[in-house]
Amino acid sequence: MQPLRKTNDKSDGEATAARTARLAVLAGTPGLILTAYAAATSTSLTIRADLALTLMDMLVLVSVAAVTGGGKRLGIAKRRAALAETLVNALAALAMCLSMTVVAGIAVQRLAAGGVEPHGSGVVLAMNLNLAYAAVNFWILRRWKARNALAASALARAQICLFSDKLSSNLLIAASLATAMIWQGTIIARFIDPVAGLLIATMTARWTIPVVCDAVRGLRREFRRARRPVA
Repeated sequence: MQPLRKTNDKSDGEATAARTARLAVLAGTPGLILTAYAAATSTSLTIRADLALTLMDMLVLVSVAAVTGGGKRLGIAKRRAALAETLVNALAALAMCLSMTVVAGIAVQRLAAGGVEPHGSGVVLAMNLNLAYAAVNFWILRRWKARNALAASALARAQICLFSDKLSSNLLIAASLATAMIWQGTIIARFIDPVAGLLIATMTARWTIPVVCDAVRGLRREFRRARRPVA
């Protein structure tokens, strides 16, 4: 009975991954549109950082949805499916690294320029949007953890790291915007935004490291397999 149970767990895990990936894309699309609007109607660095993170994340989420939901329908071989998951993990690692670099770079520039106080109608929208998406991303994070418990995989671990990063970013952005509004008109408000950007980049780095390590291991494994002579 043990092999049958393992097969069922794997099948349940694949189904959970496919559903969670689709839900993540559906839930993230309205947030991307609203974040773009908020960034266009405010001067906040953290909102622009949020837009950069959301764009990169959406690229990864769509790729994950394609891999987890399309492989079985298209009849992709097991080895090709493993390669596709490895490439998606590498994409996630690259996207998180790029997001971290962009956010940190803009934050340093803002600090060097003496800071900028966030203002505009998009500030309130972005704060409430991030509070709402903190709850959404926490729910999706729990689903990926449940999927990983059923059948552990590098893909699930990468998504756990990605949504942990999204959740921490949501909370940091909402807190920084609320603090900036409370301290509006003071010198402190000018530096809250770039400092929050640095904190976001730091948290992204914390969650990027394990994704990069998994991606490198996966790419090396696939490279060794590709070099093996065909029997």
